[in-house]
Amino acid sequence: MKDKIRILFFTPYASRTGSEVMLWYIFKHFDRSKFEMAVVSFRQGELLSELPADVKYFHIPESYSITQKLAFHLGWNPTQEGIKAAAKAFKADLWYINTIMLPFVIDQAKRLNIPVVTHVHELGHMFASTSVQNFRTLMEDSNLLIGCSQIVCDILSDSGAKNVKRLYSFVDLESIQTSASSVESIRNELGAGPSDFIWAMSGTTSERKGFDLLPDLAKELPQDRTLHLMWVGRLLDDGLTSWIQQRCAGIKNVHIHFVGAQNAAYYDYLAAADGFMMTSRQEPFGLVMVEAAWLGKPIVAFESGGPQEFIKPGMGTLIPCFDLKKFSAAMLEWRKKSEHFDTKTAQNHCLSFGTRQGMANWCRIIEDFYQKK
Repeated sequence: MKDKIRILFFTPYASRTGSEVMLWYIFKHFDRSKFEMAVVSFRQGELLSELPADVKYFHIPESYSITQKLAFHLGWNPTQEGIKAAAKAFKADLWYINTIMLPFVIDQAKRLNIPVVTHVHELGHMFASTSVQNFRTLMEDSNLLIGCSQIVCDILSDSGAKNVKRLYSFVDLESIQTSASSVESIRNELGAGPSDFIWAMSGTTSERKGFDLLPDLAKELPQDRTLHLMWVGRLLDDGLTSWIQQRCAGIKNVHIHFVGAQNAAYYDYLAAADGFMMTSRQEPFGLVMVEAAWLGKPIVAFESGGPQEFIKPGMGTLIPCFDLKKFSAAMLEWRKKSEHFDTKTAQNHCLSFGTRQGMANWCRIIEDFYQKK
């Protein structure tokens, strides 16, 4: 095997979605003696400011200028040309596509005879957003498909993929740092007293994340103004978000807080909570489960995919989808026994989903693929 494997990564946004955050963990922790890396992003997202200096970056705009639009209608494709330019500038041994959303990159790799690894962080519902042709391209023309959980791998195999490997999503556990003063300040801002109990959920305000279930879940809880539900995540500018916020405004039995996306203080907001509620309808894995468990929070989650593969007895409760009565009952039960939550045991479990173990698994998969390609 040559001294270093050169990998060109492709990602859509460079934003703080779970799949792209995990990609940045790879950039931060990869073995510099074995790999050289570069990345193509189609948007200039916030994570680019955290890109290590030794990872080369190429930006290919997803939107075209007027001149480019005219050229496109004359047969010149700015996106394809941008990919070709990146490939020429960084002569990679393989391309690594970090989502199912970029099938056109696989087409380009096939034309250039470059091996492709596609890392899949999506469950079945996301496949509805791609055409049959693009879906078949993903399944048939990816030389290796990596699934972020076993349920994702099973879907890929059921869809006809021949070479599928499982790599559980992982978290940079050492980066989970919190400030006691910041945590106290957050609880004060929310009006939560020392004996109040805060349940947090993290994610964008989408139907997939179960945002629309929030008011119905709140109504299942008893009249208790010491109970708080806190949604941490980007508030989408859409009708669903507006509707649910309006519904929640009329709920008085518990407090409901929408704190928006948090970057620098994200872990302080998770730490300010006493428990974590995962309301997702479909969850490929969910890095936030690892983060919450590492911070010592019991988890109540629907059996929506990834949670079944992470939550062990004593760490939380799995609820049949979408039984809000059982979900709320589990929340109340965990409040009663939260002081007995075994944080050390939960953290030991999280080590299998940390960067040290995750990067060792990733390295083994990529080196084995490269040797056999």
